[in-house]
Amino acid sequence: MAVRTPIPNASPAVGQLKTLLHDQPHNPMRPNVKEYHQEELARLNDIVTAPAYVQANRGFALEKRRRIQKMLDEQAPKRIEEPLRADAVAKLADEVLEKTIKPAMLTAEEMRRNPVGAIDGFLRRENSPQIKDAMLAWKRAKWALDPDNQDVDYTNMERHRPVRPDTGAASFMANAQIPGNFAMSPQAKENWPLGEPTSDTVLKQLQRKAGAEKAVRARWAKRDAKLVARAEREAKKLAAAAAPQEG
Repeated sequence: MAVRTPIPNASPAVGQLKTLLHDQPHNPMRPNVKEYHQEELARLNDIVTAPAYVQANRGFALEKRRRIQKMLDEQAPKRIEEPLRADAVAKLADEVLEKTIKPAMLTAEEMRRNPVGAIDGFLRRENSPQIKDAMLAWKRAKWALDPDNQDVDYTNMERHRPVRPDTGAASFMANAQIPGNFAMSPQAKENWPLGEPTSDTVLKQLQRKAGAEKAVRARWAKRDAKLVARAEREAKKLAAAAAPQEG
């Protein structure tokens, strides 16, 4: 077995967390994979324990069952049962995420728009061996706390990627691969001294078109309502004329 070269811890909390996870697999098996292997294990066990008259390659089934069981023993996460240890792991995992991993991550906007320096920043920060090791420790901790979690994104780091605060204005990055649009913020629009632009912009044209369509639909609805009312009156007249007269 190849010996892994130790990676310097990104923070003391990462080292403490890894120490508490000493009995956990390096790369925990996910629940769906574990379930698949357990089903295969049960099938092989039926073959091995089948009556003698059932024809089957029991030697092959026995060896495969041994290998799958060994894989489950080594790679399936083990739930931490000790309350004090579980509490310590949960607190350290939160600390590693908030103080070590998230500060090293690029924002979702930087990842999408790729401004100058984003690629190098990604390689030096969240893709560095120390931060990747911290992410792995965090994932190991989460699976040790809840090994049967069925959420496919349970340990997906993208759920925790920082998002640029929404200021109400489009952001513009002239040096980005996707620069975006240049626009005024709501506060800038309020303080603009010249009022609304007088030019016939595309937005104004669309607003006029939408208003005209709304007015047409309103006229049609009013016309339809009149036609329905007229039809109801005519129906009442016909019903009254057809009713037998009292002598």
